[in-house]
Amino acid sequence: MGGAGAPDSAGGGASAGSAAGPAPGLCGRCRHARVVKTRRGSRFYLCRLSETDDRFSRYPRLPVLRCPGFQEAS
Repeated sequence: MGGAGAPDSAGGGASAGSAAGPAPGLCGRCRHARVVKTRRGSRFYLCRLSETDDRFSRYPRLPVLRCPGFQEAS
């Protein structure tokens, strides 16, 4: 994270956790996000833009409120 193009978040953590966890913000509707579920039931949002652009965190802190790479999923 960091840099001028990095997504802005309001704290929270990287995990969407359970129903009581933080909402994913823009990641929940982004075409570049992939939900990764663990065996223990946690959910994380992987930003696929991080694979080719260092401005993006692999697992951004949620909720992401602003992101220059956001594209609405179809």
